[in-house]
Order: sequence, then C-alpha cells, then structure tokens
Amino acid sequence: MSLFKPRHPYFFLFSLIILVELLSFTAYFLPFLQPYCLIVSFAAVFFLSLYSLENGVLLALVELVIGSKGHLFSAVIFNFPISLRLAIWAALMLASLIIISRQGWRKTWEKYGRSYPFWPFLLLFAFFILIALIRGLTNRHAPINILSDVNAWLYLSLIIPILLVYKKEDTGQPERLIKVFFLASLFLALKTLIFLFIFSHNLLVMPDIYLWLRRSGIGEITAMGGGWQRVFIQSQIFMPIAFFLAFWPRLKVSSWRSWQFWSLISALSLFLATIIISMSRSFWLAFALAGIISAIFYFRFAWRQYIRAIFYFVISLVGAAFLIFITVKFPFPDPQAGLSAGALADRLAFQGNEAAVASRWALLPNLWQSISHNYLLGQGFGAEVSYYSQDPRVLAKNPNGWYTSYAFEWAYLDTWLKIGFIGLGIYLVFLLFLLKSLYKQARKESSTIYLALFTSLLFLMIVNIFTPYLNHPLGLSFLLFSSCFIKKNHL
Repeated sequence: MSLFKPRHPYFFLFSLIILVELLSFTAYFLPFLQPYCLIVSFAAVFFLSLYSLENGVLLALVELVIGSKGHLFSAVIFNFPISLRLAIWAALMLASLIIISRQGWRKTWEKYGRSYPFWPFLLLFAFFILIALIRGLTNRHAPINILSDVNAWLYLSLIIPILLVYKKEDTGQPERLIKVFFLASLFLALKTLIFLFIFSHNLLVMPDIYLWLRRSGIGEITAMGGGWQRVFIQSQIFMPIAFFLAFWPRLKVSSWRSWQFWSLISALSLFLATIIISMSRSFWLAFALAGIISAIFYFRFAWRQYIRAIFYFVISLVGAAFLIFITVKFPFPDPQAGLSAGALADRLAFQGNEAAVASRWALLPNLWQSISHNYLLGQGFGAEVSYYSQDPRVLAKNPNGWYTSYAFEWAYLDTWLKIGFIGLGIYLVFLLFLLKSLYKQARKESSTIYLALFTSLLFLMIVNIFTPYLNHPLGLSFLLFSSCFIKKNHL
C-alpha cells in the first residue's frame, strides 16, 4: 500500500487514519500547524501517486469517507482557502497529467479512455458547468459563492486518475478498492459510536470535540430529546452504501455457526447503527425505498430470497439496537442519557411544524420563483435565494428569520437554478443510464456487487431530492467509481 510495503497494509492504513484524525483535532487548536499539514499531505499524495496512482486514488477515497466536508485540515494560503480534499485532488490531478504526458495522450486515450461509455454525458455536462460559471460571473454573484459551487462540480475531473487506475484491464470488481472502502467505513461507524459515547456520558473532552466538529465541518451533535444524541456526519452517506455492498453479495451465507455469518451480521449491525444514530430522515426513507425496490426488481417472485433478506435485516437491526443501547448506557464513567422510544417516533413523524421541515417548505416557492427567471440556462453559480427560516441558528442572528443562501436542501432544484433545465436534464439522463447499466450488468452476470451498486445509486438519487449529495464530492465520487466498471456495450 505504500513505498515501503508494510507487512499488514490495511492495519497500516487504519493506523494512518487515526493519526490524521488526531492531527486534525490538534491542528484546529494550534492553527499554525494547518498549512504544514496541508503541504505534507499534498507532497505525500503526489509522490505516492507517481509511484502508484492506485494508492493515491485509494487515499482520496479514504479522505472522502472519513473527511465529511473535506476540511480535516484547512488554511488560507496566499489568500486562497485550501482544504485537505482540495490538496489531495490537486496532487492526484498533477500526478495524472505527468503520467499521461509520459505515456502520450493518444496512447492513453486508446488504452484507458475509449472504453468508458459515459464520455458524451460528462463532456456535454462540463460545457453547461462552464456556462454556469460564466453566467455566475456576469451576473456578479459573490465570488466566494461561485467558488464553492464550482469547487463541488470540479471533482468530476477526478474521472481521469480513476480511469487510469481501473481501466487498465476490464476485470470487473476491484478487490482492493472495496476492502479500503470497507475499512474507512468501519472507522467512520466506530467514530460515530465513540462520539455518541462521549456526548451521552458528558466526558470532560466533550466541549473540545464539539468545537473541533463545528470548526472543521466534520459533523454536528444535537440533543434530540428523550436521551437521543444526534451524531450527524455528512459522509455517513456512505454507510447505506457499505451496508448494501456487504448485504447483497453475502445473502448466501446461511450457517449461523460460521464465522462468516457472524462477521457479516456484526458489520451490518455497525453500519445500521450509524444510519440510525445519524437521525437523518432522508437517509432512512431513501434506504428503505432503495432496498425494497431493488429486492422487487432482482428477486421478482423468489419468495425464499425475500425471507432470507428480511431475516438478515432483522438480525442486523437487533444488533444495531444493542450497539446503540450499550454505547449510551455503558455504566462507566456515568451515563447521563436515557433512550426514549417516543422521541425516536417523533423523529419519524415528519412533523410539518418542525424547524427543519418548515424551513424546507418555506424555501420551495421562493426557489421556484428564482428558477423561473431563467429556467433553461439557469442563473449561474453563486445564485442566492432569500426565504423565511425557523432554524434556531438563523433566528439567533436575525430575529425576523429572513435568510439568504446560495446552497439549498432541494438538490435537484439547486442544480436547476444554477445550471438550468438543459444541464439538469443531461445530468439526470446520465444518472438514469448509469442506473440502467448497473442493473443490466447485475442481471447479465448474476453479480450481486452490481446489484449493490444499483441499490446504492438508487439510494443517492432519492436522498438527493431532500439533501444535496449528487452535487457534492461525496455523491459525485460514487458516480465516478461505479461508472468505471460498466462495459461500453452495456449501454
């Protein structure tokens, strides 16, 4: 996994993740360390990528899973805001361009790019991204807002190093990629449980942890009532994906006495516990719908398969509940919280008078009105909309509740506002073609890996209705990786 090839590469990677987390925590209280951490990270990923581009891509994947918004390290260098994710992206792109220049552009295209079936969509969509950038500048939107919007879509360019790695040979499922993804996902799940333990036991380190989470944008902790602590980390979006990737391919593990069965149930329980702890109703809804729809499409009338899937899910759900209960009620040092089923039921109720729900609905008519000003080409990146919000944080700053923002929960409408109906249409066609291709490959090769990818994409497409992920590196990265393993003739 590295230049010196450690004897236990996955243990080494897990240790490296812990080191980065500790450095991130330290650097947010000693800000002078931030630029040095960024420079070292850039140099390490760049030289590692020149030696083995696959390792660089795998590190980028790890950062996505554990890094949430990408600001584990962050600093302003030469008056330009730099984050760890941006540093890793720059290192990978620079290394990729050097590798391509060595091989020759034409040879690289013939060997890696020609077999990728989604170039027409990406290139056409890139054209509308450029138009949105120009319109944002000509409409004189705030430069920082334009930069934030473009920065998200710029992550699509990571298709270049990903293709250079995974189109060498059309061999199907990349074993190392999946193992590294599971390793990072397990770390994120364990980190979620650790945060839950800290905040439910009111440990001394709690204020510092909370400050680090808020400053770095890694996540947020919210007391939900009834003893429930919401630990929401944006990259928990990968937990349902990890669940599906573990769940579908291993449904044939039937003997409850085998270690494979219990290790599977343990992993599924851990991922499911994290999904519950996130308290994200959009996650819950999309997770349930995607799983049910995929089962109907794939199992059809094979009733035994439904029973087996339900059995595995119920056992995992019991295991998840046990993990949450043990974490919250562990007797040492002194548990400060209880767990109320009523509070959880209230969260499932989707009450219209709740601040988050009410703010979403208050935004909707104003967002539609802004879209109508130029629904074909959009208003460009950085476009803002004002609306009345009941969010307590907004009310604390502005008692009348009037709030202006350039980022919106209704993600498809956000894309429509900025890129226009034509650009959004091209993007939706790309998503539907990828969804169709994954399903066809799952049916043709009887591969549950592709079924898991199909379910995961369906999950992301549903979540994106209410929560922005498919216009963010977290969701875009899944599209890039999963699209690389579709053969051209599957379209």
